[in-house]
Amino acid sequence: MNILLFILIYSLGYFSVCGFGKFFINSKNLSNNFNFFDLQIFGTILLLILSYLIYLTIGTNFIINIFIFFLGIIFYFFYKKNLNKIKTVNLIILLFMVLPVVFISKTHEDFNTYHYFSIYEVFNNNLRIGTYNLNDRFFHSSQLIHNQSLFIFPFLNLKMIHMPIIYIYISTLGYFFYLTFLNRNSTEVLYSIFCILILLIKFNRLSEFGYDYIAQFLLLIVFHKVYFLIDNDYEAITSSVIFLFSVLVKPISLLFMPIFFYILIKKKILFLFKRYKE
Repeated sequence: MNILLFILIYSLGYFSVCGFGKFFINSKNLSNNFNFFDLQIFGTILLLILSYLIYLTIGTNFIINIFIFFLGIIFYFFYKKNLNKIKTVNLIILLFMVLPVVFISKTHEDFNTYHYFSIYEVFNNNLRIGTYNLNDRFFHSSQLIHNQSLFIFPFLNLKMIHMPIIYIYISTLGYFFYLTFLNRNSTEVLYSIFCILILLIKFNRLSEFGYDYIAQFLLLIVFHKVYFLIDNDYEAITSSVIFLFSVLVKPISLLFMPIFFYILIKKKILFLFKRYKE
């Protein structure tokens, strides 16, 4: 029974997060050929803001988590325009392709030392100032623990807390699969295939559930947007938002800031110069 419940929440949870992602996509972008897997990334960002506000005020619990879970599902299927059914079917196939790997995965080496206590703190308390003074393990926490605290449910308890991390991995993988099969730009396809190989080889065991890899996977999307889609102002903005999110996931992403701004400014200048000549 718990296994069936796990699979159900694992599957519906992704759609729930995507439902919140619709708030970042206006109707025009939603109806065009946008990358479907952006929804989950933006949904995670919105849930991070929401979960942080909950932590600052009332604190989370089972009832709040269940309410947010079903609210996201309602948003996905009924808010704004319904998404292409073919894309939804492809997503379900991808979710179940990754599912066996989720079953055999284990937590990473630092989980019991640092992250467990931080997630437990966020779920069981609202804002408490000075927790680092109690134990320095709280200093090593990623902001993504706030999202993870939203995936603590009755009966399953902490068994679903890795879902926000798994979903980012799935979305990054799906993002580049989407580009590979639906893109005519050979250079962009080569970049996408390269990223897929990195995702499949480097993340070959889900016990590497540290936040370093997740932040770097997000950066693959950021550099795709800033290099190939710089002519679209919307994509230029979203690349900056996702870059900021990667910093919140793991501050080490700040090391990539000079490269990010160099590519962004250079490509933008070249695009404006080309437009001016035309």
